[in-house]
Amino acid sequence: MKTKVLHINKSFTTLLLATIILLISCGDSNRATQSTVPTPIVVYTPGDLVSDGQGYIQYRVGNTPVIITVPHDGTLVPSTMADRMGDTDRAINTRKVAEQFAVFFNANSNGLFPHIIYNNLSRTKLDPDANLMDGAQGNSYANQSYGTYHSYLQTAIDSVEANFDAGILLNLVEHNNATQQFELGYLLSESDLNLTNAELNNGYSTLSSIGHLSSISAASFAATLRGYSSFGNYLFAASYNSSSFQVVPTLDNPNAPSDGYTSGGYTLTAYGKERWGKISAIEVATPYSGFRDNANAYRAVGVVLEDATYKFYQEQIGISIY
Repeated sequence: MKTKVLHINKSFTTLLLATIILLISCGDSNRATQSTVPTPIVVYTPGDLVSDGQGYIQYRVGNTPVIITVPHDGTLVPSTMADRMGDTDRAINTRKVAEQFAVFFNANSNGLFPHIIYNNLSRTKLDPDANLMDGAQGNSYANQSYGTYHSYLQTAIDSVEANFDAGILLNLVEHNNATQQFELGYLLSESDLNLTNAELNNGYSTLSSIGHLSSISAASFAATLRGYSSFGNYLFAASYNSSSFQVVPTLDNPNAPSDGYTSGGYTLTAYGKERWGKISAIEVATPYSGFRDNANAYRAVGVVLEDATYKFYQEQIGISIY
């Protein structure tokens, strides 16, 4: 599909400036008769790829309760943006994973689309999966792209919350831990995952990024997190049937690995926890080797993620996505 670039019409800008001058020049006595300029309405069509003017940030418009964010697979390095300090590793081919997810989702749903937000800028220039200070580090151009990324994400969230009782956000990132497996993050620490189910059910749902989903699910929080009907368990089942990927946490692999664990960061905190809306967010961290290092691998990852998302949502919410 063609990329759509949004532009502000020059005649509209001229009209807006003229109206502002008119409002400033008028006194209090005639304010009730002043005309106002209507705010332009942007209409998105599901399946369209919407972009900023430079192609730095893109949004694949969806019409389902599924949102995917791809913050770290960009390669663009504009000279207007200074290099960032800190973690700048690229999560290579996470965009390919998202695209494969969308292909199978569209085919299985007979034409529906997940929402997908892409950052095409190198992580050396922008990290939208961090707060503004750390992600853009004061560069005005990076600030603008950061704002566009999160504006598109908020648009997707608004669409989901207007049409569904609950939404799922999958944040696709990389991990470099020794154990080659899916690491699913819910803002719970390694020590949290080592707690018993009874302990987890005692208030930990509100500390997680899936609090809303847990609040409307018939299952306990621990069961939603790592039980038979958890996202991890469905992911492992799909992997077992096709690609033999290991997953944590699951029913049989409930605790955090000893060599490191990716629990989630800014995206999960901002949209899955602190907003306390209808969105539940999951960090999907994968190693490069065996998961994203070739076409067969990232295709398989996209397939099993799509299958697990469909089954998890249906089981926890009681409604089929398609």
